Amino acid sequence: MTPAYPAPPWHTHGRAYAQLFVVDAARLHLPEGFRPVAFAGRAIGILALIEYVAPSPLTYAELVWMPCMVRAGDDRGYFVERMYVDSAASLAGGRELWALPKQLATFAIREREATIETEDGASLVVELAKRGPAITVPISSGTIQDGGDAVVRFRGSGRARLRAGGLRVKSARGLDAWTGWAGAVRLPGIGGALDSFEITMHPPLHLPK
Repeated sequence: MTPAYPAPPWHTHGRAYAQLFVVDAARLHLPEGFRPVAFAGRAIGILALIEYVAPSPLTYAELVWMPCMVRAGDDRGYFVERMYVDSAASLAGGRELWALPKQLATFAIREREATIETEDGASLVVELAKRGPAITVPISSGTIQDGGDAVVRFRGSGRARLRAGGLRVKSARGLDAWTGWAGAVRLPGIGGALDSFEITMHPPLHLPK
């Protein structure tokens, strides 16, 4: 039986850390018809840790690896290669609504460090950092995924309290299958911490291939 999840839109609240990486485009393995947005053979990837808290319709933790922005037909957005959550309902909703490749994981999140153990055997310890004053900014995100007979677009929009910060992978194993991760170089100082956010996850848009 599929765990129950709310119908979109999902009006979410939470906090997050994100870090940019330079990715070797030659190491990417993307769905057919997806082309990386790259310059001089390099793409920009994002690793993010997110906590969704009450009054979100679902409360859970999430780790996401997006190795690059892609083009698919006339559309453009980030491609989610790995996404881990500790909620079966979020997993089902992510897969069925937005074609996101969610898998289950356990999270131990502390003030400055988080440990993630995933069902596919990956294990990470990440250092969390935030610095300086926070400012309120509008925020939006968009991904496109392979939905089989269509390209599925996810879009989120809202506002957040943003400050300097990010995350650093202190140790990891089992990441060999992450496309684009091998050889990826963290961009020090180019990341951010969201002390809080309010983001609406809009209904999926299905686009012809």
